[in-house]
Amino acid sequence: MTTEKHLANQFADPLGRASSRDIQLSLRLKTMQRISFGLLLVMAVMYAIAVSYRHIHPAIGYLAAFSEAAMVGAVADWFAVVALFRHPLSIPIWHTAIIPNSKEDIGRNLGEFVETHFITEEAITRRIRSANPADLLSTWLLAPKTATNLGHAAAHALNKVLDSLDDAKIKRQLGEVVGRQLSQLNMPEMAANVVDLFVAEKKHEEMLDGILEWAVGYLADTANQPKISEFLIHAIGAENIIFKTAITKVSPSLIKALWQSAKDIRTNPHHALRNKYGVMIQEFVQQLKADPDWQNTITQYQQDTLNSEQVKNLLNGIWDLLKDRLNMALDRHDPVMGGQLTPLIRQIGHTLATDAQLSAWLNEAIESGSASMIHQYRGEVGCFIEDQLKQWTKDEMSNRIELAIGSDLQFIRINGTVVGGLVGLVIYAITQLTGKV
Repeated sequence: MTTEKHLANQFADPLGRASSRDIQLSLRLKTMQRISFGLLLVMAVMYAIAVSYRHIHPAIGYLAAFSEAAMVGAVADWFAVVALFRHPLSIPIWHTAIIPNSKEDIGRNLGEFVETHFITEEAITRRIRSANPADLLSTWLLAPKTATNLGHAAAHALNKVLDSLDDAKIKRQLGEVVGRQLSQLNMPEMAANVVDLFVAEKKHEEMLDGILEWAVGYLADTANQPKISEFLIHAIGAENIIFKTAITKVSPSLIKALWQSAKDIRTNPHHALRNKYGVMIQEFVQQLKADPDWQNTITQYQQDTLNSEQVKNLLNGIWDLLKDRLNMALDRHDPVMGGQLTPLIRQIGHTLATDAQLSAWLNEAIESGSASMIHQYRGEVGCFIEDQLKQWTKDEMSNRIELAIGSDLQFIRINGTVVGGLVGLVIYAITQLTGKV
């Protein structure tokens, strides 16, 4: 298995995926570990050579002292670094494997630290104020393609919502709701109000004038006389040929009398029959308002109509009609609703950019809302971090932290090697100068 594959498996998530950044950090860590260990080997070789050839020249003693102290420093710092993450050489020495053994404390302390020093009302409010979200929003909304893309995205999103709905359930519920609302309407009162308005605007007189005008024209047309005679014969029930002949002969006179009466009523605004008609309409309005029989009759007609199959089918078809119209407006290729939303979105962006009071209000609302949310949920941030770290195993947590800072910790080993060697060199030099060796 290659180094990259090994690292990918070591730092993969539960789905077996490892980020390229994790692999790069792992490669860097391995490189620094090899450099640190290589430097230790160099010091060991240097010490062996120096000890073997110390008799050749006194200066080699300095090299031996340097390499010896450098090895001590390298091994000591190696022990210190490794002890953070695991037991050195797998020996359970006291106070080693500090990070995995302190996993619970680290999670709790990290959560408390973040919610105390980072997720604070003051910090978030200051950050939001400096960002000026109203200005950012207006700039984004006024960008050339934002309004169009946002409008079309909203239309497509609504289209997907429509496709996911349970049509049968919505049709049933919508029909029930509309039917229930219609059944609760006070139809007798509404009918009385409609007739009241009808009379107040003298529409009943216009209707009477229209009927009379039609009647005058119909009676004046001689081509209609046979139909009128036939109607009179059937109305009277005259089966005898003598009566039929008599009615046929007098019908022109009757028709002319009817025509004249209709014409008189039509042209005379103060005709007695016209006034009687007005009184009759007024009495009808009063009956609608006060007569329980009329009210019960209208209410019964209302319920019978709502319970009819035709009306039930009509109510059940409301959703089909509405959905068809919405689908037409939300066409995936050229959504009409998306185009209608575009100018509205641009107008919102323009208003935010030019209305300082509105921008200030929006910024303040975001700041206060964020501060309120932080005040309410800040304690949950620490719990969330702690719970997330609890899901990691000790080895996983140790590996993750080592991955993040391990390459820098290897510099401690390198520095320990160099500094240890220099300290050993200084001690050896002082010892030589004081003549203690």
